[in-house]
Amino acid sequence: MPIEFMFTTPETLRCMKIKVPVVIAETEAQVVVDTTLHLPELAKKIDHIDVSVRNLEADPVFVHENESTWNMSIKKKWPHFFDQHLPAGRAFVKKIIVHGVLHKQIFFVGQDDIVKHVGEDVPFTRTIDLREPEPVIDVDEVEIQFPSARADITWDLVRPSRLQQTGVVIVRLKVAEQRQVFVVVCPAPEKCPKDVNILRDPSFEHWVGNTPLLWGATNVFRAAGRTGEFGAGLGLDPTLPAAVFQTTNRIVPGFMYRLCFWAQRLQILPPNCEFTLEAQVSFFNARGDLIDTQSQSWSDEQVPTTFRQFCLNVGPVAEDAAFALVRIAMQVPTGVQPPNNCQVAVDDVSLVCVAGF
Repeated sequence: MPIEFMFTTPETLRCMKIKVPVVIAETEAQVVVDTTLHLPELAKKIDHIDVSVRNLEADPVFVHENESTWNMSIKKKWPHFFDQHLPAGRAFVKKIIVHGVLHKQIFFVGQDDIVKHVGEDVPFTRTIDLREPEPVIDVDEVEIQFPSARADITWDLVRPSRLQQTGVVIVRLKVAEQRQVFVVVCPAPEKCPKDVNILRDPSFEHWVGNTPLLWGATNVFRAAGRTGEFGAGLGLDPTLPAAVFQTTNRIVPGFMYRLCFWAQRLQILPPNCEFTLEAQVSFFNARGDLIDTQSQSWSDEQVPTTFRQFCLNVGPVAEDAAFALVRIAMQVPTGVQPPNNCQVAVDDVSLVCVAGF
């Protein structure tokens, strides 16, 4: 189940008031920092310079405008936060003042051919004009966030003791305002809902000819159901194998499942029964590779002439399982005389989650 999901069950909504940061504006700025450094001793060359951005801060600059100036813009951008007519003097964020420190570690080769280093901190300030002034509700709740900051530097050793440097700082920032909003609190989806049948048309009520609409089938026919109108009859030709099967991707790895169905023996004169009733659940990964198969069989003598429920516990489901194949089959021996002359009616199949590890 993904983190985001559609909650469609109709019920009374429960709301909760929360406080969240709302992004008002997002921009990127570039700051060029030129410096000249007198080295503590004469240098033959500069080996390398490491740079980083420290103490990065920003201050928003607010302006107060009459509603007639920005009313159309505000209604378009924030229709759910502001009234139809705004009071005069509404605050807007118009500029951002960014300041920080460009920290440098300069490694140079001295006259004695030994690599030495000297540190330098260069403060910088840059004023950023937003493309469009952005309205805020409470100026005290506005904050500036810095998702990332990058720095690079070039240099020129003009003299053995004089180093000319040009640093470039690129800052991406977001202007956010902490706002209180009401949200709908939905019940968490059950990871493995109990007693929920994950098979489609479990009672075989929909058919196209002699094939159940939502099931795959081999050698079947429409039989009388246990409580509904139809069931699936296995053995249209009693001398050949027959089966109904269906795939489902609603399985949850790590849980146990229980397959149950109702079945009865249908005898045709002369009543010669030579079959085995088999229930099988196979699990596959996303590539379609078979991971695991669990099954159980019952002899013809164990299948009564009235409907009886048969069940099989399977699992736990492997972690990489993506879908399952449910199959109920009537197996008949070959070369047996007289051949099988019995059929099996199947109805009300269910595959439900029962427990975890």
